[in-house]
Amino acid sequence: MIYCEKCGSITENINVEGDSIRRDVCKSCSFIRYINPKIIVGVLPVKDESILLCKRDIEPSKGKWTIPSGFMEMNESLEDGARRESIEEANCKFDIIRLYGTYSIPVIGQVLFVFLGKIINNDYRAMDETSEVRLFPISKIPWDQIAFPSVKFFLSNYVNDNSNGKKFLFHSNFS
Repeated sequence: MIYCEKCGSITENINVEGDSIRRDVCKSCSFIRYINPKIIVGVLPVKDESILLCKRDIEPSKGKWTIPSGFMEMNESLEDGARRESIEEANCKFDIIRLYGTYSIPVIGQVLFVFLGKIINNDYRAMDETSEVRLFPISKIPWDQIAFPSVKFFLSNYVNDNSNGKKFLFHSNFS
């Protein structure tokens, strides 16, 4: 049983006119509960021919490497969210080069937006959710220790992009 987040009354799961998805609708005040995906923002931070990676100090994938990223907050742009997460996880500041790509994970309701960023500070370091921060030359990326398929997706595209001199916007739909 689901209760209305507006008035606390019981809802029912019904087809709303003009909508293709069943929604929880309050029997009392008619409030419609929409469940939408979470937005994750991040950066692929680069310096010279190296990529900055963070070793996670939290689950999931504790002890594995990732890019600075996390859930977007209300009243925040994609760019501001990526900057905030990069500082929170690695004290890394960057100039945005461009939006690098998107990665959708419908099964868990997440959409990831990743920017390509040029690192502009030298005092990056491990922060609260990170046990280590390191610049990896492209040839030394620890592929078997990467935290998530999305991170492998962006890293492998960056390696290919870098070697071909191409500037694509990558996107994936991981089912």
